[in-house]
Amino acid sequence: MAVLAIPLGSSVTAMADTPPVPAATTTAFQVPVRFVAGCLLLTVLACDYPPPLSTVTPSATTGASGVVAFAVERSATTSRYCVAVSVNWRNLTTGVAGTIALQLVERDPSGPTAPGDWCRYAPATVVTGSGMIAAVADVGAYPPVDGYQILVHPGLGTFPVP
Repeated sequence: MAVLAIPLGSSVTAMADTPPVPAATTTAFQVPVRFVAGCLLLTVLACDYPPPLSTVTPSATTGASGVVAFAVERSATTSRYCVAVSVNWRNLTTGVAGTIALQLVERDPSGPTAPGDWCRYAPATVVTGSGMIAAVADVGAYPPVDGYQILVHPGLGTFPVP
């Protein structure tokens, strides 16, 4: 004799598995941007001689599908000049390319400037699409009004985007 049991009072709810959201990953560019910035002779008393070699290290933060947030961190330097940084990127999987400028954050002139507040950059988010990204960073095309900037070598980074 076979017994058929029907469970009473229990139910099973079917739920679709949602794909996990990838954790944000930050990749510093493998090669930082190196440059020299100085002032012209009109402001000779405020100039740094010789002008120091400065370094900024761009980074790329990925997490959301097809989106990258570029940022840049300046190394400690005695240079008085803050320069704009631009990033040219290309998705090697799809061929899509673009350029983004990382703007300087305005300092609060009402009080003294802390060392960490000197030459801070606002991050910029771009839609690159998923794939392997190659990016080249350099100092912007606009030197200070009373000075000059010379690119020693551009920065370079590669990283995957989900």
